[in-house]
Formats: sequence, structure tokens, C-alpha cells
Amino acid sequence: MWKTLTIGADTQVCNAPCLVKKIALYHTTATTADIYNEATSDKTAAKKVWTLGNTTSVLKDEIDFGDEGAFFYEGLYIDWNAGLILIVYKP
Repeated sequence: MWKTLTIGADTQVCNAPCLVKKIALYHTTATTADIYNEATSDKTAAKKVWTLGNTTSVLKDEIDFGDEGAFFYEGLYIDWNAGLILIVYKP
């Protein structure tokens, strides 16, 4: 069963392998969120797999990995600048 989580700060979503169906960033001003395939806040540049970013005219950016999801084999950490982030995942 897919779980949902809404975050508003840097967050370790999974500290072990997990499947991710969707990650969405919402904010009323321009901001970014970096997605890492790692379980800790080390934020190794080589483990950054995606950056979400919105603008003042496009308030939402999202990644939809489809029904089967994407496998984050080390875990999932999100480095957030502002806004709200919705994650749909299976631990």
C-alpha cells in the first residue's frame, strides 16, 4: 500500500530502500528541492538524482514515476528550500 507524507523541511523519508511513486513541490514563490538516493543528510553530490523547481507563475513541479514507482536503493532524503512537498512511497 502506498503511503503519503507531506513535509516542510529537510527530511529523511526512507532510511532503507524504498519505492517512490510521486514527489511534488508546491509553493507560491520560486524555490527548489533536491532529491537524493541516500538515507542521511550527508547530501553527496553524486547521489542527487533530481531537482524540483517552481516559479511564481508555475506554482507546482512534480515527478510521477507511474504505478510501479522508482526504486531508491539507499533510501530517500529531500533537501528543501521552501514550500510543501508531497511524497507518495512504499517503505
